[in-house]
Amino acid sequence: MTNFVDQLRLAERAKEDVYFARIDRELIEALHQHERIDQLAHAGKTQPNTTSEQIIDTEAGQEADK
Repeated sequence: MTNFVDQLRLAERAKEDVYFARIDRELIEALHQHERIDQLAHAGKTQPNTTSEQIIDTEAGQEADK
């Protein structure tokens, strides 16, 4: 009888291992996605970004200087 109980215990432990391995993989993937988003945001900050508002402000400033 103990062999059957041991098999049930091992089967349950295997299910838990599979479950927690899946959770770990999901968390690691989420961290990688977060890191990629941060890298893209950082890359965007180093790129010159000219919006229409910045152009209008620059033109208005140049006209005021005249």
